[in-house]
Amino acid sequence: RKGFVKIGLANGASLVPVFSFGENDLFDQVPNPQGSKIRKIQIKIHKRLGYATPFFRGRGIFQYAVGFLPNRHAIDTYVGEPIHLPKLPRDKITPEIVDKYHGEYMEALKRLFDTHKGKHGNADATIK
Repeated sequence: RKGFVKIGLANGASLVPVFSFGENDLFDQVPNPQGSKIRKIQIKIHKRLGYATPFFRGRGIFQYAVGFLPNRHAIDTYVGEPIHLPKLPRDKITPEIVDKYHGEYMEALKRLFDTHKGKHGNADATIK
């Protein structure tokens, strides 16, 4: 998934690492233990479509028990320093150049995560 780097190189754009904490708490996944009906439905959908479909719930408009609106939960977003890319003609964009800038972006994203993870109860968490 490096297409965004190719587009950035073709346009001379800057890549800005951004990481948000709290997004996973916006919705609750419906419990789906092994052997449950929900898990069987998810497996069938996965076989047919090629990807897993989560069954989730949030809150409603007038009540908070069930709905499709996100739960009220803080999302903290952190923005890193931009990585300036050179503008290159499309025929000069090689996989090596894309890998170089993609690696820089991923390292900046990891630094951003590691810098702020302790504030969000994720002190021991790592990202790949």
